[in-house]
Amino acid sequence: MGKRLGILSTVIAAAALVVGVALPAFGASDHSGQQRTFRVTATVTEGTQIDLGAPGPSLGDQVVFSGPLLQGGHQVGHQGGVCTTVSLQRHEAQCIATYSFGDGQITAQALVILGSPVPYDVAITGGTGRYEGAKGQVHTRPATPTNPNGILTFHLEG
Repeated sequence: MGKRLGILSTVIAAAALVVGVALPAFGASDHSGQQRTFRVTATVTEGTQIDLGAPGPSLGDQVVFSGPLLQGGHQVGHQGGVCTTVSLQRHEAQCIATYSFGDGQITAQALVILGSPVPYDVAITGGTGRYEGAKGQVHTRPATPTNPNGILTFHLEG
């Protein structure tokens, strides 16, 4: 039971990394130099923890996840990501994720405290298609055991 709860907490923390992008129908602006702000709900429908190295928690262990990105109850894209344990003392993982939409993708990364309910910011590191050269950050309200959805407020610059 304890190991399952640990895996669930890890997957939920990883899911909190999820980001989305503003589509024109959802209030994005094409004006150069402006910031676009929007909110997306993220759900993990597939997730697993991979125990690498020594049995039990160890550096290099990974969480792999994917699932839909929703806005107004409608799917606007999907996500996929991997979080790798980088510190056992801090319960910290390096997470990298890609968010796919019909007209392009956005990538993001952050160091996260696994299982923490505290909101945090994630760096947007790039994109393709409509989102080529994307930059900015996403303020993340993590998923919790009682609320499996992450709430994300994105700030795209440029």
